[in-house]
Amino acid sequence: MILTGIVALLYPLVIQYKKGGLLSLLKGFALLVLLLDIVACYTEWWLVFGKPPKGVHTITAYINYLKTSDQEAKRKLAEGVQIFLDACEPDGKH
Repeated sequence: MILTGIVALLYPLVIQYKKGGLLSLLKGFALLVLLLDIVACYTEWWLVFGKPPKGVHTITAYINYLKTSDQEAKRKLAEGVQIFLDACEPDGKH
């Protein structure tokens, strides 16, 4: 899951872009990360967890979907990733 790793490493910079200020110059960079996020969702995550449901286009949306899964392992994974997301963006808007 190489693309997912790249998105995870760059995610904090995207959060800084969303907050504005000098880092708002990262708009093009943030769009590139969003594109990688969508590609990762429809390649890596599809291969590992199955086809994303309708309306799920990004890894963060897929995580929210997995939190409601019937399988405990998927729910636990989603909860673990959610901790990382909340550490990057405590307001929960990811």
